[in-house]
Amino acid sequence: AFFYRLEALHKLDRTNAKHLWLLYRLFLGMINHDCTQFQIQWNAHPISGAGHDRSPNDMFLLGGLENGVYVPTDACAGVNPDVIAELYGTHGNVMQKGDGETGTGQLDDEDVPGVGEDLEVDQEDWEDMIDEVEAANAHHFHHEPVPVPKHQNPFDDEDFATFDAALHEANRVHLIPPGYGLLREEWEGEMYPAFEIIKSGRKGSKELRVALPDSIRRPRAELWGRALAFIDRLTYMDEDSEAESSSESE
Repeated sequence: AFFYRLEALHKLDRTNAKHLWLLYRLFLGMINHDCTQFQIQWNAHPISGAGHDRSPNDMFLLGGLENGVYVPTDACAGVNPDVIAELYGTHGNVMQKGDGETGTGQLDDEDVPGVGEDLEVDQEDWEDMIDEVEAANAHHFHHEPVPVPKHQNPFDDEDFATFDAALHEANRVHLIPPGYGLLREEWEGEMYPAFEIIKSGRKGSKELRVALPDSIRRPRAELWGRALAFIDRLTYMDEDSEAESSSESE
């Protein structure tokens, strides 16, 4: 909802690669922080029903105490334990031992087939195994990867340092640039909107009303406006410089 707000009121152009770069630059860290805070709070809240009013943290701890903690090998790091059990588990019939046999006997190495020999894996068997792994994990993936929109850093190293220093100073003095929907006289009804309406459905017939707390969203909108104002100013300066160079060459 916040990015809809930037687009509706604060001149965000989602087709502009420079604007997309600025979104990454300003808000990616904030988004990751917000997601981490949500994760912490979610893992601490009790879950009714199958959760028996225990939090995910409680279930993780109790599960480890009851069943032990699984420590994967490097080859299995990050793989779902169910998949590991399916693909690496033991299969087949249990060997039956005769009377007096303990099952601890071991043949000499020379009597064990394959010991000391270079084992070759048939290419067809290898491809079959890959197909099996892909099929076993297919239900974890529901769609094709989403392409990342093109974003472009509009600065070279020197200009970026200038931009970063200027933005830091503008934040320090709480500069509010005009023309970016941030000043009171630029608001409809002279009040900063507390909600954003997201339309969905066929022809936008459905509306979702999302609250945007002023204490959080407006400072971020002001940060966006300051940074965008600097980018616009530098862009105009570059265009003027190119125009002057072109006229001089003619």
